[in-house]
Amino acid sequence: MPFCIALAIQGVMCVAVLAGSETLEQMETDAYDLFSERVSSRAGYLENDMIFRWSDFDVVVDDVGGDIDSVLAAHGASATDIATGSDLSLAVIDASADDLLSFARRAEVDGVYLVLADGAVDPSSEGDGHPALYIRDANPKVDVANGSDLQLAACPISVARRLDIALDSQWSAAFPLAAEGEGQSAFYYRPLRAAQQYPDADTSDLGYWGRPVDLGWTGTQSVTYSKPVRDAAGNVVGVLGVEVRLDRIASFFPYLDLNEGGNGSYLLAVTGEDGGFARDGGVSPAAGQPRTYEVLTATGASQSLYVEDGSFESSLDEKGRMTVEPSEAASSAARAAASAAEIKLYDSTSPFASEHWALVGLEREDDLFSAAHLLSENLMKVFAASIVVGIVVAVLTAWLSSSRLRHLMGEVRAASPEQPISFTPTGIVEVDELSESIELLGSEVASAASRLSQILKLSDRSIAAFECNLASSTATYTDGFFDAMGLVLPPGTGEQGAAREDSLGGALPLTAFEQLFQSLCPRYEQEPDGRWIVSDADGRRWVRIVTVESDDRTRVFGLVEDVTDEIATRRRIEHERDHDVLTGLLNRRAFEQAVTERLADDPPAFGVMLMLDLDNLKYINDTYGHDWGDHYIKAAASVIERTFEGEGFFARISGDEFLVFVDRCADADGAYRLFDAFMRALDTSVLEAPDATVLKVRASVGVAFYPEDAVDFSHLREYADFAMYEAKNHRKGALLRFDPKSHERGAFILNNKEDLNRLLDENLIDYHFQPIVDARMGEAVAYEALMRPQLPSIATPDRVLLLARSQSKLYRVEHLTFFGALEAFAKHEDAACAATLFVNSIATQRLSSDDEVELQKRFGPLLRRLVIEITESDYSREMSLYKEGLARRWGARLAIDDFGSGYNGETSLLDYHADFVKLDMGIVSGIDVARDHQDIARNLIGYAHDRGIRVIAEGVETPSELKAVIGLGVDYLQGYLIGKPAATPPAVPADIQELIRTLAGTSC
Repeated sequence: MPFCIALAIQGVMCVAVLAGSETLEQMETDAYDLFSERVSSRAGYLENDMIFRWSDFDVVVDDVGGDIDSVLAAHGASATDIATGSDLSLAVIDASADDLLSFARRAEVDGVYLVLADGAVDPSSEGDGHPALYIRDANPKVDVANGSDLQLAACPISVARRLDIALDSQWSAAFPLAAEGEGQSAFYYRPLRAAQQYPDADTSDLGYWGRPVDLGWTGTQSVTYSKPVRDAAGNVVGVLGVEVRLDRIASFFPYLDLNEGGNGSYLLAVTGEDGGFARDGGVSPAAGQPRTYEVLTATGASQSLYVEDGSFESSLDEKGRMTVEPSEAASSAARAAASAAEIKLYDSTSPFASEHWALVGLEREDDLFSAAHLLSENLMKVFAASIVVGIVVAVLTAWLSSSRLRHLMGEVRAASPEQPISFTPTGIVEVDELSESIELLGSEVASAASRLSQILKLSDRSIAAFECNLASSTATYTDGFFDAMGLVLPPGTGEQGAAREDSLGGALPLTAFEQLFQSLCPRYEQEPDGRWIVSDADGRRWVRIVTVESDDRTRVFGLVEDVTDEIATRRRIEHERDHDVLTGLLNRRAFEQAVTERLADDPPAFGVMLMLDLDNLKYINDTYGHDWGDHYIKAAASVIERTFEGEGFFARISGDEFLVFVDRCADADGAYRLFDAFMRALDTSVLEAPDATVLKVRASVGVAFYPEDAVDFSHLREYADFAMYEAKNHRKGALLRFDPKSHERGAFILNNKEDLNRLLDENLIDYHFQPIVDARMGEAVAYEALMRPQLPSIATPDRVLLLARSQSKLYRVEHLTFFGALEAFAKHEDAACAATLFVNSIATQRLSSDDEVELQKRFGPLLRRLVIEITESDYSREMSLYKEGLARRWGARLAIDDFGSGYNGETSLLDYHADFVKLDMGIVSGIDVARDHQDIARNLIGYAHDRGIRVIAEGVETPSELKAVIGLGVDYLQGYLIGKPAATPPAVPADIQELIRTLAGTSC
């Protein structure tokens, strides 16, 4: 009974411990986390293709915009003159056709379209259609040389004849569009209106992902991505976009990935921010706040239980997990666990940023948490069964134990003192130990050597012991010593000279014993713990030798043990630790260690780090399966090993990436010869796929030189990786050298975004003033306000503009320039002596109407002394009209900066009614000795003077340059020779004034 009670207590404690450890709850959490990771992984695959494969065509938009500008210029027309069926629309489509056709051939999309805005069409009605070119691709993943996989779904017939491409069965000369506001036409009107609403926004920020539509009238739904196309004047002339079929998108998330029984579903959905959801808060519901999702497409049948009228609602349960209740019409009441991963298609600045795309995974909670539920049921069954079995065993054990004790008591009573005592074992440990102690009292002590030999024989390894007696110069050993040592001893070495006593061991003279071990000296290795191992001549068998010296140093005791299996296993594990399983090359850790030690211990005079990324691996995995992807990886690894064997180190560091460090080339020429040999070998390496398609092994390669580019492993790898991605993005399948300027530009923009925000938010800009003097009298008549940033990381105006342009914040710089320069100049009006103020304006930016009113209010009288400088290289006809109007409203004047450096030249003088032009410093520099500079300046000065425009020579550095420009007839002078910029408007030095008057012939 006590035993049964103990079993019951033990069972209850086990259940309590299991419940307290929250093991079942943790199993559910792990199952949900794994489920969420799968959904997130699939969403990542789809996001990668949508962002980097299907929507990256800004270059095509720019090229088509250029084609349209050329046609409009040739016809003397504008975007509003384009009408369906007109010669102008036909010319625009024809001019853009080649760029679109080239894009359609290389883009892995199901269709490419250019739909032009028709000035004669009412957007509220369907009309007869818009001028368009719509190319469909029946096999987007393969570039068919003859273009037989392409069809024209919409285009003028004359363009179709010229392109020599088959017409689609649903061909139309124009693209019929539904009325604005209908879902069928959203792919066209939404990006078009966004571009009109945000004229200063970059085209890449106005791209729009449209919901599924039957774009090609084929009965197949497709997702579209459209971007507006602008002409040179900024007018929107149409949209250019791509379509991707829904069934192709659905292949990115197979429902069997969630549940092998087919009870899971993936849903591609769109959700908004209605209900108070934050823009950067993800796509999941909030606690106590359900969220609605519009379903675009789905895989798996189980989603039909939860989706009603194309949408479903989800909320968080008490454990913070996303769940979905079945719809009212569902045949099952089982609740589904869900996980939503956001597909980030828009930047926060996009007009469509409130539309959040998400991939949602659904699986019934009973299926997802089945393992935890089953474990809970089984534990209860095991607990009940253990109690029953314990009771039965306890009863049987008690009965058997008592019967053996009764038998032993009988043997004790019958024992005779004259006979050896022997008892039958009872099976009870304590009783049997007492019986054995009594039996041992009448037996003799066995030989100590016999005991040791018998113990060693019980081992499952070949093991023996030995003792060296230094006092008697003898060595004794146990039986099996030469069996163990014979594994590694040289041939012919054995027990010669041994004094065999019996089967328990033997003896040898100490000198012979020492010679036995000395014969193995070349093959000894010391282990980390101080023990020694020795191998045979072939390195196939291993024996470990352990020795201990006695306290009086007269004896040495030792063990020898066959450890062949242990050493072989250890070295196999070490090899697997340092090598990639698939290719046999070094892995990431071993490669980094080897190269780091090489650079630290024995740095080469010259080295090269190569980063390789295999092209087309994903396509091969998706098309032929991962086994063929492994063949593709091994083929590339084989080329790497053949080419770089003996030249350095090479490793596979991830699924499709390899690293190579070459340290045997003497210089860059030798390295490039090796690279050429590698690229040729790679180019000739092919695989034949199961469908007989020949797959060429290709890789994009980036290289960084040691020590020219970097001297440590991390930077060499970083630079090689940067060069590889440059090659992959610009020349896929090529080898590209690391470019420090490209890396610095990218790093500068990336690392200083927050500094720009701080500079603009905290107004961390000072303004210095440089004098502009009269070229005849040498007196300061004006000052130019020059920006001086206060942050060391953004030290120059050029860097401010670079960062602002990359973040679409040029307007804020323009705003800060006008307000900051005028405010700083107003503080020093006494020093300026009523001089004019030149302020540099960004030609592509305009102030808001509120800005203009505020400037007029704060600096009204000073605005009449303002000259707005516009850089000639940033010339824009549209903005020129705005700047001129702004100057006239304020009573200010206009100046063209860096005149002679841009592409517009005299054209900008025709469009601007400028009062001043500044000769570019590139023309003024060295003008005293360069005849071509003098000729250019003479022509520009004469051209300006003929139109009543005054000329300022900018960047005058030397007296010789000063003499030359005065001789050419400039009106004003500016430069470091005249006066350097200062926080307070500086006066012109008297000696400079006298020099100017002397050269101009106006000196008294």
